[in-house]
Amino acid sequence: MFFVCDVGGTNLRMAVVDEEGVMHSKSRYPTPKDYEQFLQLINKEFSERSKEFEISKCCFSVAGAVFGDNQVWLPNVFGSKRYNLISDLRKSLVGVEAFAIDDRAAGLLGELWKGCAVGKKDVLYLIVGTGVGLGILANGVLISGHQGLAGSVGWIQFDDHLTGKSENIEKLISCPAILERFRVVCETPLDRTEEVFELYKQGHSGAEVVVKQTATYLGDLLAIVANIFNPQMIVLAGSLALQWGLLRAITNDVLRERLSPAMEQPVVEASFLGEDAQLFGCAKHILKSTERSE
Repeated sequence: MFFVCDVGGTNLRMAVVDEEGVMHSKSRYPTPKDYEQFLQLINKEFSERSKEFEISKCCFSVAGAVFGDNQVWLPNVFGSKRYNLISDLRKSLVGVEAFAIDDRAAGLLGELWKGCAVGKKDVLYLIVGTGVGLGILANGVLISGHQGLAGSVGWIQFDDHLTGKSENIEKLISCPAILERFRVVCETPLDRTEEVFELYKQGHSGAEVVVKQTATYLGDLLAIVANIFNPQMIVLAGSLALQWGLLRAITNDVLRERLSPAMEQPVVEASFLGEDAQLFGCAKHILKSTERSE
């Protein structure tokens, strides 16, 4: 049995998954913004799960980066500081081997194993939630980059249609960005991104501006990554994937317009596994790591 954990910018998810990819237990909490509280919560959950299941290995997916020395970086949770997550958990994980992987790669592995990308060799996995990141599979190989930071597409710059300034894409299409843009357009604050899309469905003019701009920026971003990697499929994940039905037409039109004329347009699908993709991906990462070491 594997204890797996997905550390997101908003939510912390933990589960027990077996070698066949069956999930036996799952819990979800708001991600603590204090590192010590975060460790305490993981320790508590691991201790409880260990009473019920014989856990042999653990894996942690992080919304940021995992470096060669196993330090992790979670900018939307703990800021710019790096942490020795695996080392810091060793007191409670006695006798249990632990791994760490970034959430872009974990989500992609999950969809390749148990989701909508089974059998595919060239797949991009775009997460749009609190942040924006890209998992990359090229010719069957997971691309991580020199420092493990491949797929950091949230830093790609676009012209903001509202201000005329250059902004990174995370400040244009992430969930916090959508709420902020609605506040600027309508001078009305909302608490949840879903409210913007509900207003859009009701014909709200301000929500229409924000949603159509979001769909356009998303199409621009998909065209950039598609032109670079020429994928068979792009899996859209994170909170924005829940709104794919409202974004699909505009986003696909922009993607088609910006794509190389010689290139077949990739299929864009919303994640099949949703928030469980990283949990399954963590289990698959353990299996792959174990295979390599044998």
